[in-house]
Amino acid sequence: MKAVYQNLVLIHVAVFIMLLVTWLAGEAIKTEAGTPFVALYYVLHIFPGSVVFILILIEWLVRNAGSLSEMPRHQLVNIILHRAYYLILLALPVTGIVIFFDFIAARPFYHLHSALFTLLVVLVLVNIIHIVIGKFRN
Repeated sequence: MKAVYQNLVLIHVAVFIMLLVTWLAGEAIKTEAGTPFVALYYVLHIFPGSVVFILILIEWLVRNAGSLSEMPRHQLVNIILHRAYYLILLALPVTGIVIFFDFIAARPFYHLHSALFTLLVVLVLVNIIHIVIGKFRN
Protein backbone atom coordinates (compact mmCIF):
# COMPACT_ATOMS: atom_id res chain seq x y z
CA MET A 1 0.00 0.00 0.00
CA LYS A 2 2.87 2.39 0.80
CA ALA A 3 4.45 1.80 -2.65
CA VAL A 4 1.14 2.57 -4.36
CA TYR A 5 0.84 5.82 -2.38
CA GLN A 6 4.44 6.78 -3.23
CA ASN A 7 3.81 6.11 -6.94
CA LEU A 8 0.62 8.18 -6.81
CA VAL A 9 2.48 11.08 -5.19
CA LEU A 10 5.31 10.78 -7.73
CA ILE A 11 2.84 10.87 -10.65
CA HIS A 12 1.09 13.95 -9.23
CA VAL A 13 4.42 15.73 -8.65
CA ALA A 14 5.57 14.93 -12.22
CA VAL A 15 2.33 16.23 -13.73
CA PHE A 16 2.48 19.33 -11.52
CA ILE A 17 6.04 20.07 -12.69
CA MET A 18 5.01 19.66 -16.33
CA LEU A 19 2.05 22.00 -15.81
CA LEU A 20 4.30 24.49 -14.00
CA VAL A 21 6.83 24.49 -16.86
CA THR A 22 3.99 24.91 -19.36
CA TRP A 23 2.54 27.83 -17.39
CA LEU A 24 5.90 29.56 -16.81
CA ALA A 25 6.83 29.25 -20.48
CA GLY A 26 3.37 30.54 -21.47
CA GLU A 27 3.84 33.58 -19.27
CA ALA A 28 7.34 34.14 -20.72
CA ILE A 29 5.93 34.11 -24.27
CA LYS A 30 4.13 37.37 -23.47
CA THR A 31 7.23 39.06 -22.05
CA GLU A 32 9.62 37.81 -24.77
CA ALA A 33 7.35 38.62 -27.73
CA GLY A 34 9.40 40.00 -30.59
CA THR A 35 12.70 38.47 -29.41
CA PRO A 36 14.47 35.31 -30.61
CA PHE A 37 13.79 33.67 -27.24
CA VAL A 38 10.05 33.56 -27.91
CA ALA A 39 10.56 30.44 -30.10
CA LEU A 40 12.27 28.67 -27.18
CA TYR A 41 9.39 29.56 -24.87
CA TYR A 42 6.86 28.32 -27.43
CA VAL A 43 8.63 24.94 -27.48
CA LEU A 44 8.83 24.89 -23.67
CA HIS A 45 5.12 25.75 -23.54
CA ILE A 46 3.78 23.44 -26.23
CA PHE A 47 5.88 20.29 -25.68
CA PRO A 48 5.05 19.62 -22.00
CA GLY A 49 1.50 20.84 -22.62
CA SER A 50 1.15 18.28 -25.41
CA VAL A 51 2.54 15.49 -23.24
CA VAL A 52 0.07 16.35 -20.48
CA PHE A 53 -2.73 16.46 -23.08
CA ILE A 54 -1.88 12.97 -24.37
CA LEU A 55 -1.60 11.52 -20.87
CA ILE A 56 -4.88 13.10 -19.80
CA LEU A 57 -6.61 11.85 -22.95
CA ILE A 58 -5.48 8.29 -22.22
CA GLU A 59 -6.45 8.65 -18.55
CA TRP A 60 -9.85 10.09 -19.53
CA LEU A 61 -10.59 7.18 -21.87
CA VAL A 62 -9.51 4.56 -19.34
CA ARG A 63 -11.21 6.08 -16.30
CA ASN A 64 -14.45 7.07 -18.01
CA ALA A 65 -15.44 3.44 -18.29
CA GLY A 66 -16.67 3.46 -14.66
CA SER A 67 -19.85 5.04 -13.39
CA LEU A 68 -19.97 7.72 -10.71
CA SER A 69 -22.79 5.86 -8.97
CA GLU A 70 -20.37 2.98 -8.24
CA MET A 71 -17.92 5.24 -6.39
CA PRO A 72 -17.80 5.49 -2.60
CA ARG A 73 -19.38 8.72 -1.39
CA HIS A 74 -16.17 10.06 0.20
CA GLN A 75 -14.36 9.81 -3.17
CA LEU A 76 -17.11 11.43 -5.21
CA VAL A 77 -15.74 15.01 -4.91
CA ASN A 78 -12.27 13.81 -5.91
CA ILE A 79 -13.63 11.92 -8.92
CA ILE A 80 -15.75 14.86 -10.10
CA LEU A 81 -12.83 17.29 -9.72
CA HIS A 82 -10.49 14.98 -11.67
CA ARG A 83 -13.03 14.69 -14.47
CA ALA A 84 -13.24 18.49 -14.55
CA TYR A 85 -9.42 18.60 -14.73
CA TYR A 86 -9.48 16.20 -17.67
CA LEU A 87 -12.03 18.26 -19.56
CA ILE A 88 -10.14 21.49 -18.95
CA LEU A 89 -6.81 19.91 -19.89
CA LEU A 90 -8.38 18.58 -23.08
CA ALA A 91 -9.82 22.02 -23.93
CA LEU A 92 -6.64 24.04 -23.21
CA PRO A 93 -4.66 22.83 -26.27
CA VAL A 94 -7.63 23.50 -28.53
CA THR A 95 -7.99 27.07 -27.26
CA GLY A 96 -4.20 27.46 -27.47
CA ILE A 97 -4.23 26.51 -31.15
CA VAL A 98 -7.11 28.90 -31.79
CA ILE A 99 -5.10 31.72 -30.14
CA PHE A 100 -2.48 31.31 -32.84
CA PHE A 101 -5.10 32.08 -35.49
CA ASP A 102 -7.07 34.62 -33.43
CA PHE A 103 -6.95 37.95 -35.25
CA ILE A 104 -9.89 39.51 -33.38
CA ALA A 105 -8.77 42.69 -31.61
CA ALA A 106 -10.40 41.72 -28.28
CA ARG A 107 -8.55 38.34 -28.30
CA PRO A 108 -11.47 36.35 -26.81
CA PHE A 109 -9.72 32.98 -27.18
CA TYR A 110 -6.65 34.25 -25.34
CA HIS A 111 -8.92 35.26 -22.46
CA LEU A 112 -10.72 31.90 -22.61
CA HIS A 113 -7.39 30.04 -22.58
CA SER A 114 -6.24 32.06 -19.57
CA ALA A 115 -9.58 31.63 -17.76
CA LEU A 116 -9.53 27.86 -18.27
CA PHE A 117 -6.06 27.61 -16.75
CA THR A 118 -7.12 29.82 -13.82
CA LEU A 119 -10.18 27.59 -13.31
CA LEU A 120 -7.89 24.55 -13.32
CA VAL A 121 -5.75 26.09 -10.57
CA VAL A 122 -8.84 26.99 -8.50
CA LEU A 123 -10.19 23.44 -8.81
CA VAL A 124 -6.83 22.01 -7.73
CA LEU A 125 -6.99 24.25 -4.64
CA VAL A 126 -10.53 23.05 -3.94
CA ASN A 127 -9.32 19.46 -4.19
CA ILE A 128 -6.43 20.13 -1.81
CA ILE A 129 -8.78 21.79 0.71
CA HIS A 130 -11.18 18.84 0.40
CA ILE A 131 -8.34 16.39 1.07
CA VAL A 132 -7.09 18.37 4.10
CA ILE A 133 -10.60 18.60 5.56
CA GLY A 134 -11.09 14.87 4.93
CA LYS A 135 -7.81 14.05 6.73
CA PHE A 136 -8.88 16.13 9.76
CA ARG A 137 -12.22 14.32 9.93
CA ASN A 138 -10.54 10.91 10.10
